[in-house]
Amino acid sequence: MMTTPEGLWTDQIDESFNPSRLKLARERRGLTKQQLADLCGVSRRTVTSWETGDTESPPAEAISDVLGFPRAFFFEDDISAVDKAAVSFRALSTVSAYKVERVLAMAKLASLISRWMDRHYKTPAPQVPDFTEAEPRERDRVAWPVAAAESLRAEWALGPKPVKNMLGLVERHGVRVFSLPGSDREVDAFSYWEAGRPFIFLNVDRSAERMRFDLAHELGHLVLHRGVFTKRERRFELEANDFASAFLVPEDSLRMQVVGRPSLDDLFTLKSHWRVSAVAMAYRLHQLGFVSEWIYRTWMIELTQRGYRAGEPAGRDPESSVLLKQLFELAREDGWTPRKIAADLCLPEDELGSIVFGLTMRVVDGGGETGPAVTGHLHAVDGAAAGRGAHGKLRAVR
Repeated sequence: MMTTPEGLWTDQIDESFNPSRLKLARERRGLTKQQLADLCGVSRRTVTSWETGDTESPPAEAISDVLGFPRAFFFEDDISAVDKAAVSFRALSTVSAYKVERVLAMAKLASLISRWMDRHYKTPAPQVPDFTEAEPRERDRVAWPVAAAESLRAEWALGPKPVKNMLGLVERHGVRVFSLPGSDREVDAFSYWEAGRPFIFLNVDRSAERMRFDLAHELGHLVLHRGVFTKRERRFELEANDFASAFLVPEDSLRMQVVGRPSLDDLFTLKSHWRVSAVAMAYRLHQLGFVSEWIYRTWMIELTQRGYRAGEPAGRDPESSVLLKQLFELAREDGWTPRKIAADLCLPEDELGSIVFGLTMRVVDGGGETGPAVTGHLHAVDGAAAGRGAHGKLRAVR
C-alpha cells in the first residue's frame, strides 16, 4: 500500500481506474471539486489530478465511500457523453450549472440502463421520423410544427381519436422514457438523441395531463430539432408546444366536435375527451379561433381561481411505463432482481430505482394502447429465457 501527501491510503497502482467515471460520479452527487476534496481530506489540486488521470492510483475505496458508488464503478469503460448543447432543456433560468451537470450525469447513467435492457431483451426499435429539413429562417413557426404533428399522427396510424396512452405510444415506437429522480425535478422534462435512440426524461410529480403534454412536447423536439442546438431559445419551445397541441388535439377532429362558440363547461368536456389539461384545451381553442382573446383571458382567470394553473383538480390517473413494467417483471423471472441489475451495472441500487421505477409504480388508465404497446416485442437475446419456447420468446405481462 502507498500513502498520498494528505495521508490517505491508496490501492496498488491499477491502470484500469477510469478518471472519467470519477468525474461523472462527482457530478451526479452535485459536488464541486473542492467539496469532494474536503470530503476526502485532500486538496482540490489532488482531485483535479485524479480526474485528469495524472494520478495513476486514486484511493478508490475512499472515493467509493464518499460518493456512494460501488468501487467497481470506477474501473469500467467510458460512458457515452451526453452533449449539453444537444439536450432540449426547459425551465433552466433559475437552475445552477452544477444542477444541470448533475442531471446530465444522471442521463449518462440512464444510458447504461438502456443499453442493459437492449443487451438482454429485444425492445422496440426507434421509429421516430426526422422533420428537421427546413432551415429555421424558412419555417412558418406555427404551420411547420402543426404539419409535422399531422404527418406523425398519420405515420403512426392514430386516426382522428385521442391518444389513449401517450407514454405507451412513444415507447412502442422506440422512445426510451425514464423518470427524473425527485432531487432533480426542478429541471423539468427534457429529451435528446443518443446513439440513434431517442430519450425522454419526465417529472412524474406532475398531473397525468401535464405529463402527457410534456411527452408530446419532448416528442416535438425529437422530430423537429434533431441535431439542432436549441440553446433553450423561445422559438424552439414554441414550436414544440405547437407540435404538442396539434398532436394531442388535431384540428380537423376538433372542428367536427365544436359547433358555435364553446362555453367553459364545453371546455371541461373537451379536455376530458382529449385527455389534456384545462389550460392546454383553452389554449388550443383560442389558437384555432374558436374563442376570442377576451374570452380566453377570462377563462384563464377563472381556471387560475379554480386551481387549474397549478394542477389538474380531479384529473386522470397518471400513465405508467408498460415497457419497463413488462421488461423488469420478465427480468425478475430470469433471476434479475433490482439488486442484481444494479450490481451488473456497478451502480447504486437507489440510482436504478429513481431512474426506472418512478414510471412503473403507477395506475394505468385502462384500454387504448396500454395493452399492445409492447406485447410481443420483448425477446431474450442472451439465452436467459430457455424453456419459454423454441425461439426464447418472452411472455407478455398480463
